[in-house]
Amino acid sequence: MKAIQFARFGGAEVLEYVDIDRPVPKADQILIEVSASAVNFPDIRERSGIYQRAETHVGGVMLPHVTGLQAVGRVVQTGTDADTSLLGCKVVALLPEKGGYAQYVAAPEALAVVLPEEAEDNLIASLPGQGVTAYLALNASTQIKPGETVLVQGAAGGVGSIAVQIAKLLGAGLVIGTASTPEKRAFARNLGADLAVDYEQPDWTDSVLAATNGRGVDIILESIGGDIFEQNFDCLSTFGRYIVFGSTRGPGKPFEPRRLMPRSQTMTGLYMPVYYQKPELVREALTFLVRHVLDGSLKAPMSAVMPMSETARAHRMLEERQVAGVIVLDPAR
Repeated sequence: MKAIQFARFGGAEVLEYVDIDRPVPKADQILIEVSASAVNFPDIRERSGIYQRAETHVGGVMLPHVTGLQAVGRVVQTGTDADTSLLGCKVVALLPEKGGYAQYVAAPEALAVVLPEEAEDNLIASLPGQGVTAYLALNASTQIKPGETVLVQGAAGGVGSIAVQIAKLLGAGLVIGTASTPEKRAFARNLGADLAVDYEQPDWTDSVLAATNGRGVDIILESIGGDIFEQNFDCLSTFGRYIVFGSTRGPGKPFEPRRLMPRSQTMTGLYMPVYYQKPELVREALTFLVRHVLDGSLKAPMSAVMPMSETARAHRMLEERQVAGVIVLDPAR
């Protein structure tokens, strides 16, 4: 089968379009003939070797490696303990062992959800990694309550664009998104953000405070890090919940937990792969996402469909922030 593989760490140039053996499903797995997969920022971190660093606490990557943490396709084989009735079914799956950049991938049955035939493969393929993270941030790391205010950092990105919509679907009263360009801020507003602000401006927190009558927001979803991490506290309300799920600008300075005490604030870290240990929550999230995409109440974050053979170009586009949303890969090309 065709796949995108890297045998050394580095820039996008290390990604190679190669022929490798088709995987054999383990006892609890299903084998999927992939019709669509997608590029996620963690794929870039794997490729560049960041996860080999002890301070990331991820555990590293064995080389050569096929990355890709999500896929849509049809079940063509089941492991000895998997449900044989899934044969021939169209599914969406998350992939703890990665491998989504390929024409076939093995996935745990517990992390796959059957799709109706009318589901559009490319749209659904853009959802899992980012959508499940967004759902868990608002339903596991915290429980959003109707009427609460939410600040979504990076609201034009894969996770952020879905989080804006999920917050609205779950009854948020005010959703504020941040993005670095006018085009991305317009994108966030089109998805349902009530206000979009430029976090590159030194007074961006004043805009958030003005929109909340000085109170600040109840929930912050943070994926940027660096100076933004610290600035978020200027607009987090008393009893506010701060959810950290990424750090595209780096982890920043050490944090003193006792600073949360005076206003009874909380901080929670979210690393989506940890939830593979709770597959029922992952399946709940996938089911929610698929249902709302199919009924039209949630817009999938797909920005482009590219041939899998051009994955290196897709990585460069994501690294250079040239896209608002998710790049889907077509394994047939």
